[in-house]
Amino acid sequence: MSDSDDMYFEETTSSSSRKTLREQNGPTADSGGIKPSIEQMYQKKSQLEHILLRPDTYIGSVEYTDKAMMWIYDMNEDKLVQREIAYVPGLYKIFDEILVNAADNKQRDKKMNLIKVDINKETNTISVFNNGKGIPVVLHKEEKIYVPELIFGTLLTSSNYNDDEKKTTGGRNGYGAKLCNIFST
Repeated sequence: MSDSDDMYFEETTSSSSRKTLREQNGPTADSGGIKPSIEQMYQKKSQLEHILLRPDTYIGSVEYTDKAMMWIYDMNEDKLVQREIAYVPGLYKIFDEILVNAADNKQRDKKMNLIKVDINKETNTISVFNNGKGIPVVLHKEEKIYVPELIFGTLLTSSNYNDDEKKTTGGRNGYGAKLCNIFST
């Protein structure tokens, strides 16, 4: 590998902190230094480590985009308007995942008629509420953890895995709310 070869790099959530393999592991044999070990070259990551290392695989970019046309709520006009804005696609995606979960609840509870979103700039929090049936707070007999912990804290868990059922829900892969949880800390 030559000194000008930047093909191998470690991506983090900040583009200013990207490191080439050479910067991580020191000089290579080509540059007269020590060759990286097999362990440095070939690595295994846990699912959580992979999500944090490569967030774009799961939620899209975690960097600000160039401006894009989006529908936004204009408080002065009290209506939705289309404007060109800069935003972070990954943040947009994890918010959308929770919003879709709130809407999916309508399929399970036909009496649900409200979704409320509260964005608090002072505490940097976004809360999503619906008035449908809640999540049962019971111990899952097979997994031995409470259902809310299972569905919000354990990757690849879902109530939408039965492909024999006709569904009109948004979530189906067992990542959505968990990704929001992972990137909200």
